[in-house]
Amino acid sequence: MAKKKKAPEAEEHVNHERWMISYADMLTLLLALFIVMFAISKVDAAKFETFAEGAAEAFGQANVALQGKVGNLDGSDGILEDQEPNKNSKDPNDIGVLGQLALQKERERERAFNAEIQKLKDVQAKIERELRIRGLKDAVLIQVDERGLVVNIVTDKVLFDSGQAALRKDGKAVLAIIAPAVKGLPNRMVVEGHTDNVPISGRYRSNWELSTARSTEVLQELLANGVVRWRVNSAGYADTKPLAPNTSDAARQRNRRVAIVVLPLITQVSPLTADGTSGTNEGPRTTGSTDEAPHSGANT
Repeated sequence: MAKKKKAPEAEEHVNHERWMISYADMLTLLLALFIVMFAISKVDAAKFETFAEGAAEAFGQANVALQGKVGNLDGSDGILEDQEPNKNSKDPNDIGVLGQLALQKERERERAFNAEIQKLKDVQAKIERELRIRGLKDAVLIQVDERGLVVNIVTDKVLFDSGQAALRKDGKAVLAIIAPAVKGLPNRMVVEGHTDNVPISGRYRSNWELSTARSTEVLQELLANGVVRWRVNSAGYADTKPLAPNTSDAARQRNRRVAIVVLPLITQVSPLTADGTSGTNEGPRTTGSTDEAPHSGANT
């Protein structure tokens, strides 16, 4: 009798999703690790001390097992070496000390700024006294403001003839008074040329060129009277920075001028509160206007 053939054994089914078990186990371990790390980073000092005491009682030892660099094994502090719970938290007392130091520093700076302004006022008084003696006081308008010492010299019949940039005799006499008063200062200076809004014709194509030429001429005269060359530069502004609106002959005459600006060595800053933050939204005052660039200048 013929033997029956054995039925072929069914192939074992291969589970292609076994990797998901290992992957899920790894994610679970990572989650547990991050939870432990987060819990460690948020240690509360009181709860930590209570837990340490309870653990010490349970193991029958003194409370040394959880203190770094103490005990039989002389361990370290772990990941956060040489640190204690909440050591990085800001102490309000420390913030107050820093604020007071910053406030003291700004007060010292304010005193230095006031002393600098007083020095410039002394120079102003000296120039005004000399101009008064020589009968030239009406030719110059002097003031001290946030920019520093500003000496405005009218051009008409003092510094220059109309439409010209050659110094007159009276102009040289005025500059001979101003130069000795400012040449000993360590401050930087800017010589600014200004005109009215009336167009010109002739040698200079525009008020830009005329104002620049006049400022350069005054600068050269200051250098000839002993002002240090690397402390002074010149610029021409034409009619862009008038002292008064150009609506009358008197106003236009006032705007036709050359200004010698002695910049303060120290600028004024906004006041600070006790916590070291700025008391106002204003930034530090600058020593000169930067919103308008001059047409050209002779820097020396």
